[in-house]
Amino acid sequence: MRKTLILLICFISFFAGNNKGFSQNNTGCNAELTVEKNRNIKSAGENSTFFTLILKNTTSTNKTYNVSVDKTKQPCKKSDNLTSKGTAVNPDLDVSIQLPDNLTSKTSDTTISINGGDTQKFYVKVDVPAGTPYFTWSCLKVTAKSENCGSGGAETILSVYIPDPSEK
Repeated sequence: MRKTLILLICFISFFAGNNKGFSQNNTGCNAELTVEKNRNIKSAGENSTFFTLILKNTTSTNKTYNVSVDKTKQPCKKSDNLTSKGTAVNPDLDVSIQLPDNLTSKTSDTTISINGGDTQKFYVKVDVPAGTPYFTWSCLKVTAKSENCGSGGAETILSVYIPDPSEK
């Protein structure tokens, strides 16, 4: 029951929350970066959570992209949700990028080569380290930049809620 409530709150916050937290430039530097089924909000407790992302090469030639995940500089603005427990602390989380052919990767950055017009699916795995405060949000920025891309790149924001695992 408690887990369902938390997921419902996450879902509602996506649609009713502060939309500034969801602004993103998901195109740029010859790429489009999207979260599968627009599921860019998840909760992460004792078990890992995975986000499925899709990177599309928008050119007609082969491109190599540098993909990285970093904590956003600003705290997640989620404290105006329906629950007063959620705070905008933006704690550090353990993050790794995993390709379908290498699900054991521990790195928060990688390179992906994609033929022109094709897409590549990859995963962002999020683990909550021991001692992370409960009832907090952490926001992660995923960026994909092709070689010879100056600044910017395609990017998206992932929001992770850390519930108290004892309240199931």
